[in-house]
Amino acid sequence: MKQLYLHIMKWFLPVLFISYMAGITLFTHSHVVNGVTIVHSHPFKKGSEHSHTTVEFQLIHLLSHVLVTDSGLIPTFSVAALSLLCILFVRPQIEQFYRSCPGVISLRAPPVA
Repeated sequence: MKQLYLHIMKWFLPVLFISYMAGITLFTHSHVVNGVTIVHSHPFKKGSEHSHTTVEFQLIHLLSHVLVTDSGLIPTFSVAALSLLCILFVRPQIEQFYRSCPGVISLRAPPVA
């Protein structure tokens, strides 16, 4: 099952990416509405008259504009950086206490006295 999933993803993700890039690159066009030029892209027939409703323009606006403020990213980045530092510096020191002989990997139990 996992092999089938990996095989499908190996082909699906590149096809999805190529389709997205082709869609935003090859089908770009503009509309002038109330003196405002709206540029977007989607497949359409070039020969026919092409227009959108007000609701469609609002949807295009919502899908095209994403606002990300840095106030939410700074705490996330600092927690991730501190976690990485803890893993890199603290964990190797703690690991020495778990082994009786540092540097020796032994699968045999200690001898009985």
